[in-house]
Amino acid sequence: MLTMNTKHNLKLIDGKFLPAEAGKVLFGLLSYKINYHQMELFSNEERFDKDLSNSIKRIEELKAVNSTLETILRLTSENKQLLKISCFIEITRLDAE
Repeated sequence: MLTMNTKHNLKLIDGKFLPAEAGKVLFGLLSYKINYHQMELFSNEERFDKDLSNSIKRIEELKAVNSTLETILRLTSENKQLLKISCFIEITRLDAE
C-alpha cells in the first residue's frame, strides 16, 4: 500500500533512443508543459488578474530547453548515435503553512 511520505522519487523515462525517437518523447513532453503554462497564463489573466511572472518565466525556461534539445538531437542524428535518457520526478509533500 502506498502512503504519502514526505518525498517520492519516480522514474519517468529510462531507456536508449535514436535521436528521432528521443525527439518524439522529449518534444512531446516539452510541448505539453509549454502549453500548460500558456493556458495558465490565459486563464489567470482573464479570470483572476493574478501575477503571471512564474508562468512567463517557466515558458522562457522551457523554450530554452527546447532549443538546446534541438541542437543535441541535430548533432547526434548526424552520427546516428543512440542516446540514453533518464528522467526522474521528485514529489515532495509540503506541509500547509
